[in-house]
Amino acid sequence: MRTTISFCALLGCLLVTGVAFSQDATDPPDDSSTATQNDAAETGNGESDDSSKVEEQEPASDEAGSDEPESELSPELTELRDRVRRCLAYYFYRPETTARRSPWGVMHTVVGFGVDTPLVTGNKQANAISWLCGNAPCNGMRLLYVEDGRLRLRMGPGYQGHEGQFLCILAQSRVKLDYPLWIGEHRLKVSDLVKHEQLTCESGTELTFKLIGISHYLDPDTTWENQHGEPWSIARLIKEELAQSVLDACCGGTHRMTGFSFAVKKRAKSGKPMTGQWYRAKRYVDDYCEYTFKLQNPDGSFSTNWFRGRANSGDIPRKFDTTGHTLEWLVFSLPKDQLTDPRVVKAVSFLTDLMWENRQREWEIGPKGHAVHALALYDEYVFGGKPGKRREQLAEYKVSQPTDEGDGQLVLSQSASVSP
Repeated sequence: MRTTISFCALLGCLLVTGVAFSQDATDPPDDSSTATQNDAAETGNGESDDSSKVEEQEPASDEAGSDEPESELSPELTELRDRVRRCLAYYFYRPETTARRSPWGVMHTVVGFGVDTPLVTGNKQANAISWLCGNAPCNGMRLLYVEDGRLRLRMGPGYQGHEGQFLCILAQSRVKLDYPLWIGEHRLKVSDLVKHEQLTCESGTELTFKLIGISHYLDPDTTWENQHGEPWSIARLIKEELAQSVLDACCGGTHRMTGFSFAVKKRAKSGKPMTGQWYRAKRYVDDYCEYTFKLQNPDGSFSTNWFRGRANSGDIPRKFDTTGHTLEWLVFSLPKDQLTDPRVVKAVSFLTDLMWENRQREWEIGPKGHAVHALALYDEYVFGGKPGKRREQLAEYKVSQPTDEGDGQLVLSQSASVSP
């Protein structure tokens, strides 16, 4: 049996464990109470060194945000917006490099800024998604290959840390389904990657990242067969994931919860009834959102012991990791009218200040990507940030920033443009 290395799990082992408070908060939500409700509604139990293809087509988000917030911002939120965008601008204008980062590292760079993500490739700039989808080398490593006429993805250190991870990141970036993938002279599309993840669904395995990607790109009632001829559906993916532990999942369970949130939001957007597995997932997400606020620390950060209980470690990287991941999931999951709840505002303010005050720190690339994404999502949902226009929107917040010439990263000029 093949063993897959989980980078999130490895990172969690390396970080310092938080110091737990006495447990006076409620225990993590239990899904067992809804385990049998509405189950009847479930539908189904050759590479090339040529990297020129990365310039074929610039990625665009398939769901654009608004240019302006829906309502006028209060003075407090206006001040928070400016701090958030100043912080985002700092990290945006200091892109990662292909000489330094593996495909896994570049994928986590994309987590933060999605279709806007710049990437330094030698002495030029590229769009990070175009680079990955063109199968261009990252630290000498290529993520994709074709075998027996089928698209494949490499697993292990520097590549995917989880089955479905690349599709998940494209889904979170809202890359269009017909966006091209180039593997040598093979021209494929994101839709081919979706089919690959459908074919490789296996019961009893981690399906978190497949659930995020497949639920984003396909109709909620889609059914299919895996490579063994077994029936699958998005409802079955949800059921399989609900049967597994949140607390023992990678990154404290935040990605598993994101999978449920993705499925629920896509179901709601489709206008279809929230029954069966979607009903179970929605209850689970709602319960976990409320539970998470009970674990929030007085400074606005979230528990350094993930969802296991209250903890407030003084270890900065640990706090950065747990608060970034948790806030990312919360911002994505909460109704938009709850994103200005004082508890959310306090968490956003905490993370913004932590990232700004420690901006010259060498953050681990995984936690950094998720923390940046938390702020980018909040900027989009509350302040009117727009995927595809980050460079223009953040340019004015870059002007007065220090250059930090010693940080070893290229600081892009305000007028620099990302190659398509």
